[in-house]
Amino acid sequence: MKKTFFLSLAASLLVTMAAPAQAAQQFSTIEAAKQKVSDAGYILFIYPEGWDRYGEKLCKKLIADKGVQQAADDAALILAPIYQNRTEKNNARAKSVMGHLGYPHDMADISYPALVFYEKDGRQYASLHGEPLMTASTAEVAELVKQRREARKLQQSLLDKSGATQDTGEKARLVLAAARVDGVEWPNQLKETLRKIDPEDKHGCLAALNFGFGPQNNESMEAFMKRLDAALENKLLTPWQKQRACAAAIGHIRRSYGSMAGGPLIIKYAKAMKKLDPDSALGLSAPVVIRDWVREYRYGQGWSDQIIPAAPIPMLMHDVPMNKPGTYNVTFKLKTGRDGITINRLRLMDGETCIAADENVRHVTWGNTEQTYTFKVKSSLKKPMLEITYGNAPDKRSTWGDITISPQ
Repeated sequence: MKKTFFLSLAASLLVTMAAPAQAAQQFSTIEAAKQKVSDAGYILFIYPEGWDRYGEKLCKKLIADKGVQQAADDAALILAPIYQNRTEKNNARAKSVMGHLGYPHDMADISYPALVFYEKDGRQYASLHGEPLMTASTAEVAELVKQRREARKLQQSLLDKSGATQDTGEKARLVLAAARVDGVEWPNQLKETLRKIDPEDKHGCLAALNFGFGPQNNESMEAFMKRLDAALENKLLTPWQKQRACAAAIGHIRRSYGSMAGGPLIIKYAKAMKKLDPDSALGLSAPVVIRDWVREYRYGQGWSDQIIPAAPIPMLMHDVPMNKPGTYNVTFKLKTGRDGITINRLRLMDGETCIAADENVRHVTWGNTEQTYTFKVKSSLKKPMLEITYGNAPDKRSTWGDITISPQ
């Protein structure tokens, strides 16, 4: 994967920030800690008191560990209780320990025990909880603490660099990069900062931050895919954002066109999803999507309400017997159903090369149950396919028929 502006900048800043860390010091309460707290802020080791002995034991072990203390830099470490049944008494005890920090703002999403990281001014910027904490060794926890401290330093360095430049685009991109540092939360008032830097968002950073992708009301599939292709080329979007856009598109295509008509587009965007980050969850799912959500349209299947898509997109019919030089008749014959079919375009393809085409719109109806196309093949074809663009309206697909190919 190509390195982005953000990753290369982050790497260079991390090198400049490398410095020996000081060992953190433990305090019993916020009140005691804030007399000596440094710019490294606080780390609360929040344990479930009285209802999770393992969690309590773990936090007490970690806060006393020399490796964890070294990794915490010179942050103030505080062992803080959290209660399953909060009463006036235990709330008062928790407040006496946590002070103005209080409970984590995202406590509904945090399982305990947890390490919660705070700035000197009380802003929560990171947390460590759940499986990464419970299954890690003490040395691994120390490394995770170090990563979060370094991530915060990197984020601040990006913000400082943004403040030092006068170039509007560079200033906005650096703020966006700060928001994307892995392991820490967004800086405060991030969107307001971007709006102040670039009120009209001429450089697209706020749009990249707010990026979401899905079909819009009354949007054609052509416009939908045009938006998606533009997003995939947007250097301000992360691989994860682009993968999610591909996943949304794949679902929309399958719902709109089905696994047969939408197959080529599903394959296209599943492959893009894989290429963006092969080892991610969506990257690993791409081959499964292609395997389970794509069916090829093959000669001998004719047409039916299950085959005709709900929009006029090209469908590729495989295994057509037109590989040898000669003249061939392609006949569409109506068999049953309430509706006929409309054929907007028929093309004979050899792989991605068009050999012959009929661009005239034709109709197969109960008043005219057959339509025959004639194509001349001048040389042998390696991969002959018919590209059929049906033009039926979504509510006019109650129709079944045969497609036959015969040499003259």
